[in-house]
Amino acid sequence: MRGPYTDPSVYVAPSEAPPSRRPPITSVGPLGWLRANLFSSKINSAATILMGALVVWFLWGFLSWSVRSAQWGVIYHNLRLVTSGLYDRREIWRMELVAGILTLLSGLGLGVWGRVSRGVFIAVLVILLILVVVPVLAARVPEPTIYLLVEPQRAPSDFVFVGLRGQEASFAFDPLTDAQDTDERLLGFVENQSRTEWAIRAAEARAGDLDLGQYNLAVTLRLLDRQGKPLTPQAGSAPGDFAGGPAGGTLSYTLPADGWYVLEVRRDDSVNGAAGDNAGYAWIRVQGVETFASQEAAAQARAEQFGAPPAVERALFADENSYRFEGARSVAEFFSLQVAPLFSRIAMPCFVGALLFFNGWVIGVLGKREKAVRRAVLGGWILSAPAILIILRGFEGSRALPLVPTSVWGGLLLTILLTVVGIVASFPLGVALALGRRSELPAIKWTCTLFIETVRGVPLITILFMAKQIVPFFWSALSGLDLTIRMMIGVTLFSAVYLAENVRGGLQIIPHGQIEAARALGLNPPLTMTLIVLPQALRAVIPAIVGQFISLFKDTSLVAVVGLFELVGIVDRIVSGQTIYRPYQREAYIVIAVIYFVISYAMSDVSRRLEQSGAGSIRRL
Repeated sequence: MRGPYTDPSVYVAPSEAPPSRRPPITSVGPLGWLRANLFSSKINSAATILMGALVVWFLWGFLSWSVRSAQWGVIYHNLRLVTSGLYDRREIWRMELVAGILTLLSGLGLGVWGRVSRGVFIAVLVILLILVVVPVLAARVPEPTIYLLVEPQRAPSDFVFVGLRGQEASFAFDPLTDAQDTDERLLGFVENQSRTEWAIRAAEARAGDLDLGQYNLAVTLRLLDRQGKPLTPQAGSAPGDFAGGPAGGTLSYTLPADGWYVLEVRRDDSVNGAAGDNAGYAWIRVQGVETFASQEAAAQARAEQFGAPPAVERALFADENSYRFEGARSVAEFFSLQVAPLFSRIAMPCFVGALLFFNGWVIGVLGKREKAVRRAVLGGWILSAPAILIILRGFEGSRALPLVPTSVWGGLLLTILLTVVGIVASFPLGVALALGRRSELPAIKWTCTLFIETVRGVPLITILFMAKQIVPFFWSALSGLDLTIRMMIGVTLFSAVYLAENVRGGLQIIPHGQIEAARALGLNPPLTMTLIVLPQALRAVIPAIVGQFISLFKDTSLVAVVGLFELVGIVDRIVSGQTIYRPYQREAYIVIAVIYFVISYAMSDVSRRLEQSGAGSIRRL
């Protein structure tokens, strides 16, 4: 009799587990992917290293410039213009209402027909947390120095700023007595006129053409409140009001209340005799004072909060219009000066939007099995289009919703409006043109073909100029039609002909046997086309259709040529029409590029998800 361990028909497990037989770490996971895709050969490895070095070099240079030198205030100081253009600022609440409606409907729709992963919720919470934490931490970063130059060529200006109760402010008087002082690096906000003047004099001093030692400058500094009452400096400051002399000095104050303050700067001729003998150069370094925005809306808000600024004969305000930032920012200064102001402006709208979206999503999830909820959400989306147009435009003579003509709509609002109208209107028109071109009726077929080929044969800018100039010339009834409406028509027609060719390509891939089978089942041609052919054809050309919609979104920037200020047009007006922002065109257009990229990528991501889900052919329960 054979033992149990020798019988080949019986398997007995060993008493110890077999050794691990996992694949090597270099063949699976991230290392395996890198080895298979980026370092599979010597040439591939060299190309990877070279391209990686170029990418690192570019990113390092771009990030260094972004943090150390770029002035992103060109965007967040003009956020209203960027988002809504010349829309009446008194009616901005309408845009906020429209944004709330769309956010709520988006949450409802996603709750009823879609789903949100846990990762999305975590990402949203992290973003909201950052919006709160960054401004709080940035508020602890000291404000950069403000440099004011006292010079012989002009009388000193009084420095006017806004201070808060308990704020610590100091004013240091530093006379320039030798050429070595010209090598001192300035880091902070330098007054524009002083910056130019001192650059010239410093070059002369370094060349030996200007002897700073011949000057003997004495200046009196006093800090006054809005009523002109002198404030008492802190203990340890220069005695009395005198802070300026050959040895320099510093005045430090704790501001007693919120409001306007004036640093009075006077030459002290009593020290050095005649005014001609009391001349020279000196920096007044202001610490603890914040520069404020110089835009009209910001000035109006300050006047409402602090009252009108004091009447000073020679006033130099602490507004950003009068200064340029010199030197390189640190990371802390970057967050304090560039990131925190933007986050402070958008934090509350982001919180309200997230709350509306979450509430809508919860309602949609809880009621997704109720037909009434699903019909209500669908009806809400259908009715939202006319409701939004009514809210934004208003009525002639109405007090609650006064008319805001579309001619003053602009910025991102106009870009989105042109895109949405173009997509919604061009899709059915493009499908109709594609079906008409395949029609068996010669009149319809050749009319659609002629229209498609004619419009495809000219650039979009020609269509837009025709909509503005030529069409009203041939048809006088259209001369009074709003320019924005005419641009919508031109963009729609241009997009429809390209969409028609995309749809026609999808129609050609449907086997003719399916059409014959539908007819054998008793379906008439309209039902065959609606239920059998079109669903398959449209699913097949989803990438091409979405690509056309993305192109339409980017082509809306061309309406700036015909006088409408959409996103590109309004930003160009900001950087060209305001002297303060002309040096910052690079920053402005980079932000525009980011906005276009984010929206375009979101549209392409929706396209990818539609392809994966069957474009609605599979209903999820």
